Amino acid sequence: MSYKLHEPEVSAAFSLTSGGLFPNPALPLSLEVITLDEPQSRDEKLNRAITRLIPAALERRQGILVIQRDYGKYTVRVDHEVPCGTTRESRE
Repeated sequence: MSYKLHEPEVSAAFSLTSGGLFPNPALPLSLEVITLDEPQSRDEKLNRAITRLIPAALERRQGILVIQRDYGKYTVRVDHEVPCGTTRESRE
């Protein structure tokens, strides 16, 4: 009896700056999040926004800042003052 193991395929995205043929779509640097629902929904929306910004943060070697602007209103952005690989929270 033999088993065939399949290695997962990994694909790389190319950017114009690295000389690739296919540019990445523009990565967002900031997202506005409005969460007037229950707290669980708030956390899910903020986590989705952070996940969307991770590629841009890593590309710039910066972290992510979550700013609470008002009750239920947040700005999630890539920030040069936050170390790469880190997410910080702030209140305005």
